[in-house]
Amino acid sequence: MFWKKSNNKQSQESKSLLLANGAMQSYFISELDPALLDLFEKREKTVGTDERFSNWCKLTEKLSKDSVHTLAEEKALLEYYISLWGLLQNEELHVKVDFNIADPSIKLHALICFPLVQNALTNGYNTMPAHPIKIRLSSTTNQIKLEVSNHVNHYLKDQSENDYINNLQYRLKFHYPNKHSLFINSNSMLFKGVMILDVRH
Repeated sequence: MFWKKSNNKQSQESKSLLLANGAMQSYFISELDPALLDLFEKREKTVGTDERFSNWCKLTEKLSKDSVHTLAEEKALLEYYISLWGLLQNEELHVKVDFNIADPSIKLHALICFPLVQNALTNGYNTMPAHPIKIRLSSTTNQIKLEVSNHVNHYLKDQSENDYINNLQYRLKFHYPNKHSLFINSNSMLFKGVMILDVRH
């Protein structure tokens, strides 16, 4: 009986550690996405690209996994990140963004909106004008909703099986236990992720 109690406690501690590590990995990938870094390293360096990339690093260096900021700040970082991706990508980037924010002052954990966007940019098609990535960020006084969709990449078996999505689930469970939803839907043409956060205090 005592062994069982000890074993259960150890198992719970292991789960908590796994959750914390996954949340940390999610944040790190959002802060400096390996795919974005790869684009930067392969792109011919110019004053403009160096300055824009360096500025991104400065914008995020003061943040951490536990940082909380306003939805307006998250929106601004998303806009900067998308424009930076478009600057570094050799082909033209097509993204349709819709912001419908009732209260820009509501708080959320920094960069938590990024994984769904990064997944779309990295693993979906984004160079066809007829099939842009669609990003819709909306909010009420109590809820934040992010919807991201992209034309499917038929070379991928499952666009939801990667570090962006897997670690995002850990981070949501870590920061928003019982206060989040993450829906993933995919068919032969479209991949869509929907994240809902309950931000009531």
